[in-house]
Amino acid sequence: MKALKHSLMFVLITILQIVLSSFKTPKEKQKEKYNVLWIVLEDFSPRLSCYGDNTISTPNIDRLAKEGIVFDRAYSCAGVSAPSRFSIITGMYPSACGAQNMRIGKKLMKQIPFPGYEVVTPNNVRCFTEFLRVKGVFCMNASKTDYQFSSPETAWDLQEATSPPNQEPEKWCNFPSEKPFFKVLNFWQTHESMISGWMRENVKCEVDTSKVILPPYFPNSATAKLDLAAQYNNVLNVDKIIGVILKKLEEQNLLDKTIIFFYSDHGDGLPRAKRTVYETGVRVPLIVRFPDKRMAGSRNSDLVYLMDLGPTVMSFFDVPAPSYMNGHDIFSQNIEKRKYAFFSADRFDERTDFIRGISDGNYKYIRYFQPDKPQFLDINFRRSIATVRELYKLDSLHLLNKYQQQVMRKSKPTEELFDFTTDPWELNDLSQDPKYKEKLLELRTALCERMIDIKDMGFLPEAEISEMFWPGGIQPLVDDPLIDKKKEGITLTCKTSGAVIGYKTDINKAYTIYQHPIKSGKADSIYVIATRIGFKSSFAKFKL
Repeated sequence: MKALKHSLMFVLITILQIVLSSFKTPKEKQKEKYNVLWIVLEDFSPRLSCYGDNTISTPNIDRLAKEGIVFDRAYSCAGVSAPSRFSIITGMYPSACGAQNMRIGKKLMKQIPFPGYEVVTPNNVRCFTEFLRVKGVFCMNASKTDYQFSSPETAWDLQEATSPPNQEPEKWCNFPSEKPFFKVLNFWQTHESMISGWMRENVKCEVDTSKVILPPYFPNSATAKLDLAAQYNNVLNVDKIIGVILKKLEEQNLLDKTIIFFYSDHGDGLPRAKRTVYETGVRVPLIVRFPDKRMAGSRNSDLVYLMDLGPTVMSFFDVPAPSYMNGHDIFSQNIEKRKYAFFSADRFDERTDFIRGISDGNYKYIRYFQPDKPQFLDINFRRSIATVRELYKLDSLHLLNKYQQQVMRKSKPTEELFDFTTDPWELNDLSQDPKYKEKLLELRTALCERMIDIKDMGFLPEAEISEMFWPGGIQPLVDDPLIDKKKEGITLTCKTSGAVIGYKTDINKAYTIYQHPIKSGKADSIYVIATRIGFKSSFAKFKL
């Protein structure tokens, strides 16, 4: 009888432990050091069944959602690639660092009346992957960077030349097995240019256009339906490739050892989406799947940014995020939940604007600092899309309805307020409605405070920012690395404040980030690089 009681007690304790463990957070449950894989789309809003859009079937993305956590309020800091990707790699607001304009590389500034430049961040700012590499995580990127600065040679163990599916799966599903890895797979198939470009011309459309529902501000035309169908079709293509990735991970026994993130860098590359701070421009899909299926099928309604992803990955490898980062670990229980999400829109290619937005998850406040500028900037790149050309044509013929007129208006109000819980397309401006006076004041104040807090550089003329970073249009150069050979090992230094030093003894290998004196071993030479974001790197070869 006594033995029976003990057995029952053991069973009850075991059941209780299992039940309690199901309530633990991802961080509390994780003991094993998993790998991390990012699957990154370009220019894609949450047009998926797991977000309530059943236009197409994406079984592999649905699998990630079913086995993972779906984030309902995930945002990019900006509705365009380079500022967004800057925020991801640094964990910082683009407009806090002068990275808010799209885009700034020297070769890409032919239409701008001042020299091209790269963002020069404060001297303590690094690519978050460099912190991972110091901890022994093997970091790989395939292949887009677009960070508003040249990717430092110390940022990645492997910077691959092409993205999937430009090569066979075996080429871009190369996952190391000897050490923990962090890999980014960037997909170009959903990019704005593919709505009318290579994908449209070479991939058969499998989308039933009768199921495609147009936003109220699109022309109700076959042209617009075909463009939106092309966007859905491009996602279908990506979903098939994701299926290949999952299969490859399973074959290599890595699926149960790898945390998978699925997200897009910003919203759709379509009118009134990309390049805006509307939900269609900055809200993105975000799914996180853990190998042990913790919190599988759950939804998270926290306000999160893409710039939170770096600190989150760092936490998985027990790497503390530096205090300068604006982003934070999205699974941390020790950080107060975000009350507002903040957005920016500035220069896009050859056209300039200055827009800021803020959301509390239900309401969106938008401030137009240049209301005299047209709502829909006439950018050459976007005219490749037939719907854009159709909007311009209908506008010239005065055939637009009231919502389409909002897209094409020649000037803007000073501010707007939307309740997107009842107005998901953000069409009905509430800023003049007395019933919303308190909410208007709350969000207006919160926006001003955020801009002051981060010292928003949108107020500076871009020519001044360019001169600040690259005086006289000349890129600053990192000082040459120095070597000191001592008994305790080789010491490497650089006089440039904030420089990251890398070294290698095999010219064909990646640079190791220097941390402490190193032993030369049998090598007769050492190759050393000194880098800093926005600077030109310096190289040296030393005989040992």
